[in-house]
Amino acid sequence: MWDQGKADLRVPRKTELRRTQRTLCMVVHGPYPLDPRVVREARVALGQGYEVDVVATRQPGEPAEEYVEGVRVIRLPVAHTMGGGAGRIISEYAAFSLLASARLVRLALDRRYAIVHVHNPPDFLVAAALIPRLIGCRVIFDIHDLSPDMFNMRFEGRRGADVADRLLKGLERWATRIADGVITVHDGYARELVRRGVPAEKLTVVMNSVDEQRLPSPVRTSNRGFRVVYHGTVTPQYGLELVVEAVARVSSRVPEIQLDVYGTGDAVAAARDRSAALGVADRVHFTDRYLPHAEVLDRVRSADVGVIPNLPTQLNRFALSSKLFEYVALGVPVVSSDLPTIREHFADDELRFFRAGDGDALAEALFDVASNATAARARAQKALQRYEAYRWPRNAARYAQLLNRVTSQTRRRNV
Repeated sequence: MWDQGKADLRVPRKTELRRTQRTLCMVVHGPYPLDPRVVREARVALGQGYEVDVVATRQPGEPAEEYVEGVRVIRLPVAHTMGGGAGRIISEYAAFSLLASARLVRLALDRRYAIVHVHNPPDFLVAAALIPRLIGCRVIFDIHDLSPDMFNMRFEGRRGADVADRLLKGLERWATRIADGVITVHDGYARELVRRGVPAEKLTVVMNSVDEQRLPSPVRTSNRGFRVVYHGTVTPQYGLELVVEAVARVSSRVPEIQLDVYGTGDAVAAARDRSAALGVADRVHFTDRYLPHAEVLDRVRSADVGVIPNLPTQLNRFALSSKLFEYVALGVPVVSSDLPTIREHFADDELRFFRAGDGDALAEALFDVASNATAARARAQKALQRYEAYRWPRNAARYAQLLNRVTSQTRRRNV
């Protein structure tokens, strides 16, 4: 059961794993090190004495193989790109999955992995672990997002969408059955997965909280202006255009307002065009190059407010983004869409909520923070207190215990 309240949160000692085979391979359709979740979990495995390999995509200019902070990164000749139609997405997923399957067979025969840890999307990437599973590897499936809901959000109403939805739900059931352990990011996803048929005892919740050892120190500055920040993936459902519109609406009342965007994605161009059309291009600043996560957080920490503008879509009802935790951990006041999962984790006296998808409501929320800085800081302090229950060491312990349990099963099977 994923019940967090009853979990033993002690991180197992390396000596408890001494007689087991401690080799682990993560497979992720994306660049490494980019997704902070994958990086955090790899560090936990290293700390538990595992030798960690990561099979990832390869972006232009990256080496095919290198070590990154003790993790051996093996990059396949597929570049991950944001956006595009269903055909392009499926072809990229399929190409990476085929290459990962072939590479993982060779790696597993050589390395004799105890565990193959597959990150979604896509769910069918679990197929890369099938042959390693036959030779004794255990499989962990890490559900970052619900794939059927992601597809529905982007392609609902299009020809064949109903058939694709049924297919994706079938793949989700298959992937969770193949896995010896299933990880997901919060209780809301866990409840939904149980409703869809995943046994509760298979599930472990590892939240997207922050590895605070990697955070810069919070800082309050006396810089001129009122700085709004958004960082992370920029796709239509995350509502960056809504923030641009809100900045335009409130600019006459908060003449010093500016918006800094640190992120890439298929909605950047639309947000940039929208800022120009609304006459606030001089107030909205985009990074024109990739910035390392640590550098982004260093820039974010001095902001006056961080925005979570997620639109009220089917998938976003479950959204609990890592940037929310990062804002809170850095002491940055947060303005957030009022969506169910965020509301489940934070209250009105901790975040400044606004009606999801409503640009006028977002503009009023930004004005409220700008004109009531003392109240905004008080909410940020209460949010930080609430965050105590979500801190990364608790989640790292759950992941470490899952590794311990699954590796022990591997050892017993191989005896």
